[in-house]
Amino acid sequence: MEKDDNKSYIDIVDVPPIETESLFIVNESLGSTELSKEQFNSLFKGRNLVFISTLSADGFPHITPVWADIDEENDIILVNTSEAAVKKRNVSRNPRVALSVVEQYNPYNMVSIKGIVKEQTYDNADEHLQKLAKKYLGIGKYYYRKPQNKRVILKIKPEKIIGLSLCPAFYFLAYYPWRK
Repeated sequence: MEKDDNKSYIDIVDVPPIETESLFIVNESLGSTELSKEQFNSLFKGRNLVFISTLSADGFPHITPVWADIDEENDIILVNTSEAAVKKRNVSRNPRVALSVVEQYNPYNMVSIKGIVKEQTYDNADEHLQKLAKKYLGIGKYYYRKPQNKRVILKIKPEKIIGLSLCPAFYFLAYYPWRK
C-alpha cells in the first residue's frame, strides 16, 4: 500500500515510545510499574470511588460503587454501607468480595483486589460515614441517610492484589498526527 501524503496515518503499537523517560519504569516493554504500598494506600486516601462486587444468592455478581477508606495499620479496607443494602446481605451469606479502584485523575493507576469480609461492625459507623462524606463531598454530613437504616462498616482483608501504575502519556505519545 502506497503512502498518500494527504492522508493521516496512525501507527498502532503495544509498547511505549523508546524516547519516553520516566523515573518509575520497572518494565520498559510494558511501560508499567508495580504498585507500592504507598500508592495502594493513596488510592483509598483520595476521592476515588471503589467498586465492590459481592455474590448474590443466585451466584451472580452484584457490583456497586461505594466510598471506602483504609486502615493502614492493619491493612484493612473499610466500606461503610447500610444494614438494608444488598451488599450487606450478600457478604453476610458469602464474605468473598472483589474490589476495583481507579484513580480519578489518572485512570491508568488502578488496583483490583480479591478479599474477605472479616468483620461487620456497627461501632463508630455513623462517625465513619461522616468522615467519608467529608472526604468525598467536602462536607461532614451525609444528608441521604435514612434514619431507620443503621450504618455498618465492612472490614475487608485483601487476599490478592493486582495493581498497575502507568503514565498515560505512554499511550498518547505513540500517536503523532504529524509523523510521516
